[in-house]
Parts: sequence; structure tokens; C-alpha cells
Amino acid sequence: MTRQTIVAGLITLWLPLPVSADLKRLDDNAMADIQGQSGITLEMDVGVSADRVSYYDDGQGVHLEGFRVGSSVTPDAPAHHEITLDVGQDASLNLEYLVEDRRIEFGDVRLAGAPDVSMGGLFLDQSLQGTLTMRSGGATGHGYTFDTAYTMTGGRLGYRTNGNEVFLDDITLTVEALGTTLDVVGNTLTLNSPSVVGSLDVGAIRYSGNSLNHGRSTDASTGALLPSYGGLSLDYDLSSRTDLTAGGRSGEGLRIDHETTIHSASFLYRDDAHTLALRDMSGRYQISDLRLDVDHDWKGRPALALTLGTLEGDLHIGAIEMGANGKSVGQVNVSFLFKDQVFNGRTYTNAVYLQGGGHPDAGPQGLRMAAEWSLSLADLSYTEDGNRVIFSGLQSWGQGDITVNVTRDETRNGTRFYDGLRIGFDGVKAGYRINGLKVGDENAPLQGGTELLLALGFYPAYEFEMDGHITLAPGGATGEGLTVNSDIQLHNGKAAVIAAPYDEGSGDIPQKGLWLTEVEYDGHVREMTLDVTDEGLILGTGESWSTMDIGNVRVGDKSSGGSFGRLVLQKFEKGSTMTIVPGGAGDVCAGGVGSSASACAASGGIWQQRGDEGITIRLKQLLAPADGSGRKNAIAWETNRSSDGSGNAVNGTGTQLVLNDIYTSDGGDFDGDGRDDNTFGIRTDLSVDVYQTKVVKKTDGADSLGVTGNRGDEKIMDSSVAQGYRYVANPTPDEILDRPLGFAVKAESRFKELSINRVDLVHPVGGPQTAIYGIKMQNFDIKANLTATPIP
Repeated sequence: MTRQTIVAGLITLWLPLPVSADLKRLDDNAMADIQGQSGITLEMDVGVSADRVSYYDDGQGVHLEGFRVGSSVTPDAPAHHEITLDVGQDASLNLEYLVEDRRIEFGDVRLAGAPDVSMGGLFLDQSLQGTLTMRSGGATGHGYTFDTAYTMTGGRLGYRTNGNEVFLDDITLTVEALGTTLDVVGNTLTLNSPSVVGSLDVGAIRYSGNSLNHGRSTDASTGALLPSYGGLSLDYDLSSRTDLTAGGRSGEGLRIDHETTIHSASFLYRDDAHTLALRDMSGRYQISDLRLDVDHDWKGRPALALTLGTLEGDLHIGAIEMGANGKSVGQVNVSFLFKDQVFNGRTYTNAVYLQGGGHPDAGPQGLRMAAEWSLSLADLSYTEDGNRVIFSGLQSWGQGDITVNVTRDETRNGTRFYDGLRIGFDGVKAGYRINGLKVGDENAPLQGGTELLLALGFYPAYEFEMDGHITLAPGGATGEGLTVNSDIQLHNGKAAVIAAPYDEGSGDIPQKGLWLTEVEYDGHVREMTLDVTDEGLILGTGESWSTMDIGNVRVGDKSSGGSFGRLVLQKFEKGSTMTIVPGGAGDVCAGGVGSSASACAASGGIWQQRGDEGITIRLKQLLAPADGSGRKNAIAWETNRSSDGSGNAVNGTGTQLVLNDIYTSDGGDFDGDGRDDNTFGIRTDLSVDVYQTKVVKKTDGADSLGVTGNRGDEKIMDSSVAQGYRYVANPTPDEILDRPLGFAVKAESRFKELSINRVDLVHPVGGPQTAIYGIKMQNFDIKANLTATPIP
């Protein structure tokens, strides 16, 4: 590849010229628009269209159909370009350009092997003004060096399927990249960008279910502004390097190796006048051996294949701010490594196979991704007020189809769709697990504590098969935000309530714990809204109902451990909310009562000032009475089941204890509608902090690590001794400052009235018999203050 070939290729890619053209003599009017005083100025109205643009790889094709470059406002009209070319004294080529009212789009992406379906269309609207300087000599002395700076305004970037679309609206983008070099090193084309500084602002992310609204901010029928998911902005300073080499995973194709260092960045999500901010961000990532091929997936379906060697990196978020005062929740650090690994006796890799079609009932346009992933290792750490907890040894694996469609509120071919971006799951088999917590730093011992997050539906380990969808619609409870409708089914689930580490330092071992196995789950959510408010982040559920059928509650091994029997949990809620508030427990009297340090000490407690950062999660669960359609809150426990020929318990053959129709109320009809009000529900406040705690020895003598002490002695951290701690009978004030760090959760649950309509005993022969009619519990207030620390 010669230098002249590279230059010609770059100019061809950059200039929006027609796909094919004949050379013609310029007339006098055209010549009048060309100026040559200190260079050449070209004014052009550009309109390009092509029925199909195709790329072939080993005889297999990808077709971009309905390709067009022209006006974003007037169909079939051209876009205006002004380009000034000048040669500097250093022989550099200098370009100044102005692009007005340009749309670049294609209506469909099709694979030659699947012509009846497509991936949908993309469009980009933009006005650009900028400069580009190119001079001879790259990083190796034989390539080229580029300096560029430009501003894009009035931009839109959209994805469209079956007449519906989601798009980023009112985009402003600024970029300055100085000293970018392009070189050919051996058989590799290397693009090195030592400094890229810029900003991105998206005024709104909009949804349209009207096919006439293509790329418009307002509805063509009503003139109303299209609904918005909210807006976002991003500032960044980074450097990157990209290597491109010919050759796919097999035969023709493309290999990409890439690395980026994020020197600084900030990200803001805006919901009306409220902001969720990620500030003081930095990090890096490296992609090795990413291959692009036109190929087939593991089921033999034609696809555009992206297969990965490895992806590793880390990300630091200095502050997560939300609420009216921009209060910080704390810092987050993530490190990750995606590479091939064996899970449960099978090797998983990282690959995405892009196909057309999406959900088959949504229409011929859509995106289907046959995906496989292998997260070999990740650590997620959370730091607040200088104290750190690490969710160590996170691993995840899976395979299945992910579908993407933009849908509208309708029923097609028997399938219920909703307004918004629909993300579907089809035959996904996946899992994840966490090795444990580390408090303080990476060298701290593994410990339990993740079970403290069960109230949020987080399990320390989970394996499952999944089908269903999540549809994200624009608009929250008020104004901008998100609305979620979902239907999810899980099969053959195995979830850990409490789990020991899967690796204690010598490789994988069977993970022991308390397990929910043979889980079948069917869950539905309607009109769940997500909003950023003055208080924090609020999730409000219009209506949700689910059934979790747990075949066995096992102790020990997840497959062969002893079983407590079967457990069936049914939930039915209306109007429940979850609010995430910055700030943890604040001042706490641990082990006593009192609102001041002196009162707390007088009661035998320890006064703890846990700082300003942290997270408080406020749950309000409104349990609705049974509605007659099978939706209700109930708990059933079944034991003594018969076994089939393989020794497996048969559901429905044992004896059951059923708490039937559980619901909350306010204890009376205060609004006069003839029914008990249900506005208070079960309210639970969870405050999460990382803080020092008092740990005392339970027995005399040596512990499991050989450190000796007497019953009642305090554990004091000391890096100068072998195990990093010692036991002290009466610690001094300085020693108290070295108490061990713990993952601390302060919880309070309360309700006004909780009713159980009846308690049934169900015999496999005699059927259900009601043992108790009506149970009411009133005015409960339960408090707990738990801290998880290592136990030697």
C-alpha cells in the first residue's frame, strides 16, 4: 500500500462524493464558485443515493439498502458543503469545511443469506464546521499526521424499525484531536491519537411511534414535542491507538486491536431539571484480537460476526452525585477481564453475531444478536468517606439471543408490545457468582456479607435460563424519565441466599451455601417509572405480579444438598416505590439507644459517626389483596413429596402449608371509598456504609489463624503482626481507631397493618382445609444494625 493510495482513500472517505460520477467540463457558473487566492474554495450541494451498498467476505455479503446523503429537512434535496483547501509553507494540506443540513442514512441492513428480514435503519443529521490539517510523516516517519477540530450542531442519531424510532435529539459535539498519526507498519494500519478532547451534549432522547415523524422532534400529526427519556452530556480527555489488519477469524475479514486511556471524563443524565452525575472519571481499556467476519453463528444462521480475543480494563468514578444538593453517594472502581474460560464444565467465549429480524411478531425489521460472553474476573469496589468495600471475584457467563426492536403499544400476532425500545431475551442461559467481600483493600481476607443485599433482590450467585423482554418507554412519573414494561420468565434457576467462596486461593471448589434450586419464575411489571428528583433516584411501580416456584431449598451443595422442601412465593403489588438517596446512616448508636454520644454510651452502646457519604434505599411495598385472577401475595411450603422413577420429588404430591392472600392496609377507610386505604404498606429503610466496628472474641485461646486471646477481647488491626490483627482486652483510644472495617447495613421495617386472609393446610388426597381464618398484625417497627466482618 503506497502513501498516495492512503491519501486518496482518506479523501474519498471524508468527502461526501457520489458513489459514481462522470468527468464533466465545469461551466461558467460552476467556475464562479471556485476561488484560488490563497487556496481553493468549493461550494457544493451534495445529494447521493444508492439502492444498495454491499460488502463481501469470503463470498458472503452484507447489504446496506436505501443509502442516502442529502438534506435532513427536505426529502430528496441536497446538503450544502463549503470546503476551502490550502497548502501551507510546510507542505501541509489544510482544509476548512462547513456542512449544513446533512443527513446520512440507510433504511435497511440485510444479510445475503437472510433476505426476508433486516436489522433496521440508521440515520445521522448534522451541521458541521471544522478544520483538518494533514502533513507528511507519521509516528514512524513514513505516514501522515493529522490535526482536526470540529463542532457538530443540530445533530440527530436514530435507530428505526417498522416505522418506529428512537433517536438522540439536539446533539452538540465538539472534538479536538491534535497530533494523530496514521502509519502502515508491516501489514497493519495504525491510527494513534495521543490527545482527543471533546464534549457531547444530547438535548433529549426521543421516541416516535408515528412513521411520519422520521427524524423530527415534533409529531407530524399533532405538532406536540415527542416524549423524551431525558438528556445527557459527556466531557472527556483521552488518548487511543487502533491497529487494523486484514483477516477475519477464518479467511477474509478484519482484525481490530485497540486501547484507550481515559485521562478525565464526566457524565451527566438529565431528567427535567434534575441531574444524576458521574464525575472525576478515569480509566483504560484494551481490546485484543477483535475479528469482524460475515459468517454464521453456532446455529448456522447468517450473521455479521464480532468475535473477541480479550477485553480488559478498569474504570474509576470519583463521585456519584444525585438530588437537589448534588450530594455524593461515594466512589466506584471497576476492573474487568473478558476472556475464554470454563464454567460448569463448558468453555465460554466472547462473541456477538448480528442478524436481522428482532422479535418475529414485531415486523421484518429489527436486530437479533446471538451473544455469548465470558467475564473471567471483575472486582467492583465502593468507597465512601475514605472506607472501601470490594465485591471480589465477580464472574459471569452465558449464551443466547438478544433481540432489539422499536415498538408501539399494540398486539401483533398474539404478542403484546409496548411503546419504546424493546430488548428481548430468547433462550438465554446465563449465570454469575461473587467470591465474597473484602473490606479495606485487595489484601483483606474474604468474608461474607453480600446476603445483606437480598432485600434488593441481589443473590451472591445465580444460574438461570431466561426468556421475555424489557421495554423502555420515554417519560417518567412526571415529565422526562423512563417507563418500564416487562415480562420475564426464568427456568431451572439456582440462586444462593448465602454462599461460601468458590475459590479460597487454590482454584475452583464447589460453592457451599443455602440455595434456592429448580427455580421457575414468572414476573410481570407494568408502568414502572424511573425519575431523578430533588430527593434522589425514584423507581415507582404501577403494578407488578410474579410467581417464584422453588423446587428445593437446599443446604450445602446446590445440586445434592439436603432439602427443606418446596417453596412457592407469589407477589402482587400496586404503587410500590424504591428511592435511592445519597448519604448513609449518619450518626448511629450501635448496640444501644440514644440520639447523642453520651446517651448512647449510657445505654451501653457505641456512638458511630458514619460520615456524609453512603447510600440509603427506601422501599415502600404496597401488597395488594387478591384480585380473583390468580394475582395475590401468598407463601406455600410443601414437604413429604412423592418421587418419580429418577428419584426427583414430584410437586403437588406432598403436604402444604399455605399463607393465602397476604396484603397491607392503613387499618381503616379514611378516604370514604368503602375500602381500607393502602398507602403506607411495608416501609423499609436500608442505609449502607463502610465503617469500623467493634469485634470481640467469642472463646478463649487461639482462633483458626492461630492468633490467641481471651473471650471478650477486641480485635484490633495491626499490620506489623503476622496475621494483620491482634486481640486487646482494653484498647486505648488510638487502638480503637484501628478497629476492623465492616460492611455496615442499618435497617428499619415498619407497617401499619399486615393481613393474612387465611392459613390453609393442603393434603394431596383431602385437598385444602382452612386452619385459620384471618390474621392481622398492626403497628410493627423492627430495627437492625448489622455489620459484616471477617471471622477467623
